[in-house]
Amino acid sequence: MTLKDKTGQAIRNHEGQRYYRSLTRNMVLTIILVSFIPYFVVTAILLQQFYSSHREKVIAHLEGLVKKHKQNIDAFLKEKLGNLSFLAKTFSYEELANEEFLKDRLGMLQQCYGPFFVDLGVINARGIQISYAGPFQLVKASYGNADWFKSAMKKESYISDVFSGLRGLPHFIVAVRENWLGDPWILRGTIDFVAFNSLVEQIRIGQTGFAFIINRKGELQTKPSYPVHPADEPYAAILKKENVPEGQVSAFEWTDESGVKNIYVTAFLKGGDWLLVYQQKISDAFQILRGPCA
Repeated sequence: MTLKDKTGQAIRNHEGQRYYRSLTRNMVLTIILVSFIPYFVVTAILLQQFYSSHREKVIAHLEGLVKKHKQNIDAFLKEKLGNLSFLAKTFSYEELANEEFLKDRLGMLQQCYGPFFVDLGVINARGIQISYAGPFQLVKASYGNADWFKSAMKKESYISDVFSGLRGLPHFIVAVRENWLGDPWILRGTIDFVAFNSLVEQIRIGQTGFAFIINRKGELQTKPSYPVHPADEPYAAILKKENVPEGQVSAFEWTDESGVKNIYVTAFLKGGDWLLVYQQKISDAFQILRGPCA
């Protein structure tokens, strides 16, 4: 065998060894990939299922929280109407028209139910407050042209929106209508805004979760923990809904103008007149569930 032949044989042997090494390496890699593909697929499926399950759990948790507070707030409002109705039916117009007697009744309410009632007033059919118990000088105040008085005179019971009125401070009114000698009259109670607002402020989760109430006009009825613009979307679209079933809680996601994605959970209150809104950043909401601050 010549040197040329030996050289050619050596080259062929080297190429053959390189081919088999490459083939062996490719076969090993193929076996490894085939072995791990099911693992990756199963892992991906499990992660997706975990994410979906966690997401559903978070949403269900928030819906339950909002529903509970909706029920508590509605119960609070009904209780305050019930307190006034009890007074109006238990005592006569003449008794409640006596300011000292009315002051005693206010003290009794505050002692039994806390500081929610700021004052009480008895108002005749012409809208004149004939007796008053409370911290303001409102005896003989005239409410004949006030929207809340006109609405209250048409119903057996009435709850107003939040407004400032004669006292210049945010508050809302609960009122019941009764009759005396054929003429209607109203027993009115003012609910402390700060005390009522604290009921809604308690709905807090995580770092960014907070709640507030708006009316059908998109006006705030409580003071939110962060700036909101109720006249904008998505609030405006929700407020247009009519005949929403009692107790229904809705959850959805929305990206605001600044690009921040939030989750919203909403429920109508007060017979559909008010909307309870819970709002939280998605990045905060879908972390590991935390217990509510209240």
